[in-house]
Amino acid sequence: MEGLLPLRPRPYEGELLSSWVQRLAHANMQRLSYLTLLLTGDHDIWSHDPDRHLRPTFGQALSRATGTPLETIHSLTLGAVAGRVVPALPQQAPVRWIMPLYRRGYRRMKPGAAYCPACLAGAQAHVARHWRMSFATSCLKHGLRLLDCCPACAAPFAPLRNDLGRGQDWSLQMELPFAFCPDCGEDLRGAATMPADQGELALQQRLADAVDTGTMVWSGIGTVPSLEGFDVLHQLLTLILGRDAQGFLSTSCGLPGPVGRNERPNRSFEDYGLEDRRTLLAQMDWLISDWPAHLGLLCRSLKLTRRPLMVNFLCPPTWYDAVAETFSQANGRRRYVSPPLADHGAPDEFDRQAQQAPSASERRRWAILAAYARMPDTRAVCEALGVRAELVRQTVRRYNERGFEGVIDARRGSIVEKRRMLTQEQGVELQETLRRQPMSNAELADWIALRAGRRPDATTLWMYRRGVASHSLEGRRA
Repeated sequence: MEGLLPLRPRPYEGELLSSWVQRLAHANMQRLSYLTLLLTGDHDIWSHDPDRHLRPTFGQALSRATGTPLETIHSLTLGAVAGRVVPALPQQAPVRWIMPLYRRGYRRMKPGAAYCPACLAGAQAHVARHWRMSFATSCLKHGLRLLDCCPACAAPFAPLRNDLGRGQDWSLQMELPFAFCPDCGEDLRGAATMPADQGELALQQRLADAVDTGTMVWSGIGTVPSLEGFDVLHQLLTLILGRDAQGFLSTSCGLPGPVGRNERPNRSFEDYGLEDRRTLLAQMDWLISDWPAHLGLLCRSLKLTRRPLMVNFLCPPTWYDAVAETFSQANGRRRYVSPPLADHGAPDEFDRQAQQAPSASERRRWAILAAYARMPDTRAVCEALGVRAELVRQTVRRYNERGFEGVIDARRGSIVEKRRMLTQEQGVELQETLRRQPMSNAELADWIALRAGRRPDATTLWMYRRGVASHSLEGRRA
């Protein structure tokens, strides 16, 4: 399609991309699928989650047809929260804090978004990006609890289905399709909901401010980067999902837990329904309200150590790591003292040696020394490089005792004669013979057996055919 659309409503603040495109189609009296096919020529636009990843051709076509800058269109997707709520947003993998759509074709099997009936009844009705976040349980504008299903038939909230697949042709309807159930046609604007309590609204406001500003207010600390804050909050939610933690929070603290059972062994916060997520967020809010006193009370009551606080937490912030360290099983024992690095040369030489190392094992040792020179702490080097503490200590000890010679692989370039069937002279002769006259595997085995007195196995035959000089792991990989 060339040129601009006749009617081009502007996107609202915080609106989802799919919501804006659906309003474009409704304003121009076109079915959603027909409009996107007309713009891009692609039948497959709505087969994936359009709010999670914007296809380049789709974004450029929308920009040309509406005159909207491409940057503005990108800001309507869930990618706008990357760097503030999640580190990155892959196209398909499950991501914390973002609800999956649970689709089968165009049909929704479980709710993937929430809605506020009062917002759908307003003059600027649209689907908000905030409604796709798993922590969204209340509407800050109207002070109401969000819903995620039709009150009449319990079908998941899925406004796109009103204009896709077997849905009716909404292009000639006066009302926007957001406020109607695609299964039974119920008007969702009249759905009954309850006012949210003040604690729930205060938590929602803190989380919304963290998304907007990039910083999160944290009790007892002040402000922390929002990405660190959301990482720790999700880790705490994982902690309280345990049966023992739920028993303590419900009996000792009077905080009810989720009602629905989740049988998944690796269940996450996003696997629970809206009402259960609301109760879990209330428990999490109590846990961080007096930081870190309430967390300490939970850990001491359940005799938790550092391990459950850090499980699957790859890059914990230092302020959370310091709290988790107070519950380490190593407390009360003599702390290991990281030895200083001997002065055998300039630390800058470590990086150059790592680049020139002929083997992966030697390259790893040079990388350990380079990291240890920058931060002489065994545990910090282990976490940064993902290596064992014993390897770090062994590498530092060998360097301190023997200098650069202690790091270089002593077997570099050596050939273990006793493990070879042919001598070096016979190996050279074999390579020259293979260059002059190709041999089959049987002929090559006969050639080696004539000189070595025994036939080679398949692995040895393969190595001699390729002229590998060593039976080491590096030789086999070569």
